[in-house]
Amino acid sequence: MEATEGCSVKRVQSGEVETVEDTLVVESHVAIEIDGEGLIRTTCSPAQLREWVIGHLFSEGRIACPEDVAEIRETDGVFSVELSVSASTEPGPLTPIESGWRVTPDRILAVARETAEKAELFHRTGGTHAMAIANRSSIVSLAEDISRTCALEKALGIALEQRADFARSIAFLSSRAPSRMIAKLARCGVPIVAAVSAPTIDAVRLAEELDVCLCGFVRDNRLNVYAGGWRLGL
Repeated sequence: MEATEGCSVKRVQSGEVETVEDTLVVESHVAIEIDGEGLIRTTCSPAQLREWVIGHLFSEGRIACPEDVAEIRETDGVFSVELSVSASTEPGPLTPIESGWRVTPDRILAVARETAEKAELFHRTGGTHAMAIANRSSIVSLAEDISRTCALEKALGIALEQRADFARSIAFLSSRAPSRMIAKLARCGVPIVAAVSAPTIDAVRLAEELDVCLCGFVRDNRLNVYAGGWRLGL
């Protein structure tokens, strides 16, 4: 399935009406089940779906490495997962990040700029979120999706399959930062989270509890640091 489709629209501007062609994103209805038991059902963009499955399982603490997944089968949008014997039977508790990794505020801003520049689907449609996992020198993975959560999970799945060092990584979110995203990234061991919009107060409290550096309003040449400022030398 293609990620976009053309659409004829009437554009009204300064009192003038014209018919133009636009490009819109496509929705895909998908689900994950493990051993026949439904895990999640959602709507996302129809690309990188295997990576989405991997990233969802990883960020929910069901797997720790690609080898924990024995097989993934897809039928009509339902992804049936068979886990290896090495996989955890139940997700473990959230624990503080052990990594002592630090970067500069300039590196956070650079990741935000690069993510925005590489968000090709957003530039074409204006209808996606772009999420990235980056290290000190480059972006390791980037994914776009109509769902901010699925975009993050796809980026995590790609990075996991590339054997990224999550303990020395930055996650950039082209969205607000709710506590659920902080929890997902903390389970993956990511110590620094930056978002283009605001965090929730619950996200800030969880970041403080888990020793995550949380930045918001990362745009242009500024950012706010809500938790873990020591990771930026603050």
